[in-house]
Amino acid sequence: MVNILKDFLLNLFFILIPIFVVPLWIEEKNVPETIKQHVLSFCSAFVIILCMIFPIRMDTHYVYDLRQIPLWLGSLYKGPAASVLLCFVTIGYHFFFGGRGFTITAITSIFITLTSMMLSKKFLSLSSKYRIFLACSLSVFSGALSVALGHLLYGVPPTSFSLSLVYLPIQSICMLLTCYLKEMLYKNIALRKRIIRAEKMEAVSHLAASISHEVRNPLTAARGFMQLLEQGQLSAEKRKQYVQIAIEELDRAEAIITDYLTFAKPAPESVEKLNVKTEIERVIDLLRPFANMNSVEFQTLLAPFNVKGEREKFQQCLINIIKNAIEAMPNGGTLQIYVSIENGRVLIRVSDTGIGMTKEQMERLGEPYFTTKGIKGTGLGMMVVYRIIESMNGTIHITSEVNKGTEVSIYLPLAQSWKNTIANEQEKVFAT
Repeated sequence: MVNILKDFLLNLFFILIPIFVVPLWIEEKNVPETIKQHVLSFCSAFVIILCMIFPIRMDTHYVYDLRQIPLWLGSLYKGPAASVLLCFVTIGYHFFFGGRGFTITAITSIFITLTSMMLSKKFLSLSSKYRIFLACSLSVFSGALSVALGHLLYGVPPTSFSLSLVYLPIQSICMLLTCYLKEMLYKNIALRKRIIRAEKMEAVSHLAASISHEVRNPLTAARGFMQLLEQGQLSAEKRKQYVQIAIEELDRAEAIITDYLTFAKPAPESVEKLNVKTEIERVIDLLRPFANMNSVEFQTLLAPFNVKGEREKFQQCLINIIKNAIEAMPNGGTLQIYVSIENGRVLIRVSDTGIGMTKEQMERLGEPYFTTKGIKGTGLGMMVVYRIIESMNGTIHITSEVNKGTEVSIYLPLAQSWKNTIANEQEKVFAT
């Protein structure tokens, strides 16, 4: 009895593996629809052959297997073409490799094929519950047909016939389990697709609303000050002030559009070798007046390692991070920038002594439209940082504690020339 159960479980294992593995692999690799149909049909054919190679030997007179389950499922779910293919595979394997019961195999396989061809379209239009019920009912009928044919054609002894009655409920249970799992898996895949589609639509709607809001504000302000310039009684100082404000608002609108473009297309267009030390020093020189206004002192320990990326986007990434660090210290503080090698990757660490962030803020960091700066922030800066680092095949890790500060660690792949240099230095060390 233990050997019989083991053989049943082995057949069931053959049937379940492609049901779980193949659909997930197809969805992951985005396989075209035409190839998808062929892959699933050939997998069903392969499972039928495996079930026939490793049958369930109940006694010396009769041999059973669960080939009818993949034959039914492949035929009902994949249509007439798959049904004919699976029928030829089942009959052809039994014909070429012999074995008792070829007539039973031929009759039951043709019956399953013809029945599936008639029911396949209606079967797919049924609800999940009715598909499971219909598949199990058909499996019971075809199993009873093969047992009856064995008894009529070969005169199966009473002991074998009683064992046949054990085979029927086991095949029905296996079909029920297989069909249920198959339906649940397809339902989850369909649900996953709907969720992804809904998230994309939500992102588009958020982008549209955010663009209209964020860009309209500075443009409206610039338009208002330009209208004020039409007043003839304005002094030269007021005109200069209004022009300056209008230009600043237009620059703000341009910066917002640039952030959106970076988010939409983060992949580098002109990749070049960048010296991390040089790029950080340029950004520090650019932001030093802003840091002085906030009484922020820079402390740096930089190394001239090379990475690959687009210069403007890399600088924009550094500007966003360092500017956020400065703004997090409204009462002054120390901003430390440290560059080193860690596990074969360039580490850029930026830490401040500012107000820090709560755990809830940390979890949302990098989400579109989320900002800790109130009305002063657009919620795009860190989102852009994440996309730029991702496009450079890097990772970013942030730790923070309220009223103690924030530490941003960026890990980027080391350029090939520096990899060779470090490897040579390591060889020299080991040699000595």
